[in-house]
Amino acid sequence: MNRLVWPRTLSSLLLWLMIAFQSISRAEGTAAASDPVSEVTVDLHATLAKSIFGLGIQWDPYEYPPRPEAWRLTLQRLDFAKPAFFRVMTGANSYCDGFDASGEPRYVWTQGEAAIRRRLDSLLKILDYAQTNNIDVLLGEWGPPRHFAGANEPNETPDDPRWARLVTDFVNWLRTSRGYTVIRYYNLMNEPNGPWMWPGGKVDYQAWATGVGNLRRQFDLQGLADLPIVGPDNSGDWDWADRVSRDLPGAIGHWEMHWYATDRDVLNGEIEKLLRAKRKVILANDPHAADKRFFLAESGLIDGKCNVDQQPRVRTFLYGVMMADYAAQVMQAGWMGLCAWDMDDALHPASGHPPVPLDTTLKLWGFWNTQGTAMGHPEDENIRPWFYPWSLMSRLFPQGTRIVNVSPAGQPNLRVIAGESAGNQRLNVMLVNNSDQTRTVRLVVPGLGRKTVRVFHYFAHDRPTDPEGFAIPTATLTATDLAAGLKVVLTGRGCVFVATE
Repeated sequence: MNRLVWPRTLSSLLLWLMIAFQSISRAEGTAAASDPVSEVTVDLHATLAKSIFGLGIQWDPYEYPPRPEAWRLTLQRLDFAKPAFFRVMTGANSYCDGFDASGEPRYVWTQGEAAIRRRLDSLLKILDYAQTNNIDVLLGEWGPPRHFAGANEPNETPDDPRWARLVTDFVNWLRTSRGYTVIRYYNLMNEPNGPWMWPGGKVDYQAWATGVGNLRRQFDLQGLADLPIVGPDNSGDWDWADRVSRDLPGAIGHWEMHWYATDRDVLNGEIEKLLRAKRKVILANDPHAADKRFFLAESGLIDGKCNVDQQPRVRTFLYGVMMADYAAQVMQAGWMGLCAWDMDDALHPASGHPPVPLDTTLKLWGFWNTQGTAMGHPEDENIRPWFYPWSLMSRLFPQGTRIVNVSPAGQPNLRVIAGESAGNQRLNVMLVNNSDQTRTVRLVVPGLGRKTVRVFHYFAHDRPTDPEGFAIPTATLTATDLAAGLKVVLTGRGCVFVATE
């Protein structure tokens, strides 16, 4: 029940009834009398994940840096989203010019601040923001360095021990000399199972495994024993993950993978099924896996990808629903987080590198495109719809949240996750209806007591925002007794977030 103050006059009574009806209607939606109601019970005593990693965002150094105004707007948006972590990938060619005649690396940080800024300015700005806001950084390199000028070039394969040395020196410089203590995880080589990452397209598992072992030893020898290497960073190819969990459990500090799912994977619940199975395999193979995190370091939807590597569906409302469903299944599988690929179209080219991007130049995957104005599409710099649910998930299920069990909803394509924030005992719930049919739920939380509840809607024609485009509540209900139940109506495809205070 919601506590409302009783009016003292007839006119105020009519006004009070109108406001109360509108408030409750917006919070609970409108359903036909014949619509079935599913009771969903949140069990605060049953834990699915005791402390999640949270919702992250891929934020790499820009190929097309934003103008100052777009940069400020980007930071404002990140301030709202409050991501739990950033995955930040770079390469040794950005900080090393190869080796001298004696075999010693020639590093950019020996060339003065002007040279450092010229080569690393975009990366350092990302790390500055993360450090200021105490956001975890998963740093990594795409692959072995290539095309160094001069003699003594690396072999362009991950087992060359010189690559492990370059990485270790770079991380030590960033953490010690530059003070970026938020670099808390490291990823050696992007998607090593993929032929697209190897010269000549020939995948070499043993070379990659040797490289990971080389790096672990270098980290341990040079004061970085506290820095875990995450992996195996495979994209699909789940047998690769199984093999790594058997061969390298001691070298992998936390378990992460990539998955670009099909719509069918999401709609049929395959995300939850497969991740639950992978977690079981890794727990059986790695004796310390129960103390490690499981998360997806890249996540997105593959259906609709075109023009080499563009996903125009990120401009649509439906992409946000599908990614919310995806995220719910990750949590239901007992995994601890996932990272969105990616933040801004301007980070990566898909084809060519003209001075001003063409429509087919950039990897179209972001929450926005800071090159939109330069490309003649200023509207592309606006927030795209899928930022709405992703930012709410990030804010309402922050790092450290305990994900608790929710009883089956009993309706197809309806996903519900609930999390209790560490320290403040706030319960937040996300309900996703990935169906065109209305879904009506009575949300029950035994033992929670009366709470103020903020309700957020993400539907095609009902997703309120402030002037900056950030999500705002559809309704705020005081003294809501969730133990007695809150009726939630999902009027077609979309999401409802219920946040307690």
